[in-house]
Amino acid sequence: MKITAIKSMLQALRYGVFARLWPQLSYVMVWLMGPRFAAYLSARTIDWGDVNQGPVVLCFFRESFVKDIHEMRQRTDMRFAVVMGGFTRFQEVWFPKEMQQQTFYQSYRGAGRDRALACSKLYADYLVTYVERKRPVQAVLSANFDYWQEVGLKQVCKERSIPFVVLSREHPVIPEVCDVVTEWYIKSAYAFEGDMIAVAGDSTKNVLARVGTVCRDDQVVVTGLPRFDAWRDVDCSLPWIERKFITLLTFTEGYYADQVFLETLRVFLQAAQTHQGAGLRFLIKTKDAHDQHLLQRMIPDAQKAFVNCTHEEDLFKVLPQTRCVLGFNSLSLVEAVMAGSQLIIPAWGECLDRGPRVMYSAEDPVVSELVDFAYSRDALLDMLLRATCSFDERGSSALAKEFIAKFIHIPKNKTSSCQVVECIGAAISKCSE
Repeated sequence: MKITAIKSMLQALRYGVFARLWPQLSYVMVWLMGPRFAAYLSARTIDWGDVNQGPVVLCFFRESFVKDIHEMRQRTDMRFAVVMGGFTRFQEVWFPKEMQQQTFYQSYRGAGRDRALACSKLYADYLVTYVERKRPVQAVLSANFDYWQEVGLKQVCKERSIPFVVLSREHPVIPEVCDVVTEWYIKSAYAFEGDMIAVAGDSTKNVLARVGTVCRDDQVVVTGLPRFDAWRDVDCSLPWIERKFITLLTFTEGYYADQVFLETLRVFLQAAQTHQGAGLRFLIKTKDAHDQHLLQRMIPDAQKAFVNCTHEEDLFKVLPQTRCVLGFNSLSLVEAVMAGSQLIIPAWGECLDRGPRVMYSAEDPVVSELVDFAYSRDALLDMLLRATCSFDERGSSALAKEFIAKFIHIPKNKTSSCQVVECIGAAISKCSE
């Protein structure tokens, strides 16, 4: 009984009050003890992986980026060591608030700049030193080329002849977004201080070329995203009649379509209630825990039993079992096509079916062949109800490949993981010359 009580107390300390206080406590400790201590704490959070013993590539945790790292760990012989904690929070101690801005940090000339740059470099230098006590760092791989947190790291990489490579998780596809991103970099006069940038597709490469000053054209390589490699191993042959999911991919925040999403959710709930007990699962796939919490507040208590709302179920598991997918302006709809699901996109109110703010345009003949556009709530309800009992064959596999290629690069003879690793290898060779 006493042992159980002690274990409970330790669990409470580790995961309870202590876990909640740790961010504030560590911030104060770093403020008092400086960059070396911060680097020591960050080094203690490293996830070394358990697969490969090859050259070490140092990475830093980002939500979607870890999916790419997971695939590269499985498919290549490089060892990806991921710093899981503190990289941003600790550096906030010495960076002025005005300098904590992606891209524009480079042009900041206000108070505290010199101290921030010096501390950032010290922190990065100590961090690499701690890592290399275990294994030499062959390269650094970042999730973007313009994070303020990495300004010191880029300097350290240059001094140590360690290539700084980027696998850009940002991939502008929507025409207006491409224009906004182009103007952003022109306005900031940002210049990349690393070695190579691997991008998801042609649209990102074209944006960087339009800006012209971020980097040289030969520094940008179209590799695709390794996370899409997982689809090579997924069986998507399940017949339509055996697929039991009708899936809504949320577009709650950042899509500028809040009202239409709420109306879409209500229609989805109505369809789910109509078909309760029919052997189908109406699934709402949220982006993360925050998004799921938001959705739970939107769904009336009386209707919660009719749907399953989750962020934890993997798209690789859900989509191959899904008859139709409902979403808007999301790259996940490309994955739905990979899985052989039908696509439904709302196209009323804030949600348009053409124009510069639209990823999937009805004016594109390939898109119009593969997508059902719902121009009203009633039309959407009818499409969802039809999806429960009849299948509309939408185009050939060749058409699906053409659709996918419009939005994301999928290598024909290699995986994206291999292409990214080849990019890292080329950067390593160049730095060692």
